[in-house]
Amino acid sequence: MLLLLTVFALPTVFGQLQFGIKGGIVSSSSTLDEQISISSQLQNEENISYDELKMKAQDSKVGFQAGFFGRISLAALYVQPELMFTSTSSKIQVKEITEGEDPVSKVRNQEFKRLDIPIMVGWKFGPARLQAGPVGTIMLDQQSALEAAGNYKEEFNGATWGYQVGVGLDLLNTLTLDAKYEGSLSKLGDQVTIGDKPFDIDNRPNQFVVTVGLFF
Repeated sequence: MLLLLTVFALPTVFGQLQFGIKGGIVSSSSTLDEQISISSQLQNEENISYDELKMKAQDSKVGFQAGFFGRISLAALYVQPELMFTSTSSKIQVKEITEGEDPVSKVRNQEFKRLDIPIMVGWKFGPARLQAGPVGTIMLDQQSALEAAGNYKEEFNGATWGYQVGVGLDLLNTLTLDAKYEGSLSKLGDQVTIGDKPFDIDNRPNQFVVTVGLFF
């Protein structure tokens, strides 16, 4: 946020300052692939019948993104901060494994609503652009795939960091198109609670973003 304020407070340093709105689609997925062994003590205390819990990310799902952006240009170099509301979801397979019995498997949705704040730095080649930069994410609301499954739930971090890389195209000084890949630099979730006992996991998201923007 300090970087955003500094950039917009010194527009005379740069050759051109533009603002606009943009929106598009997001295809998100997770790298979650964890197996947790349940102790006999926890089974007795919490009435949990399974011996192991297997969680695995499934196919990506399409969400949407909308918000505002600014662009400060100096010749071919530019900085583009954005403030985007993003709604995404993904599928998680939850499998309860009990020795001597067939596993019980269910596929559930987990949904996220968040604010994404990318700060892209790029280089223009005529109407085409190359860009990369960090993105901060603030979680507004979430629905875990595990909370609906009964006696366990996943804990999500309120804020995370990632990065974006991609390409862009500007048309007629009015429209701007972007296609970006977003990877994670921190965990989306790092803990699952079964009964009242926490277990460490590594849940890292990634996504593809395609947006169309309109300069004011």
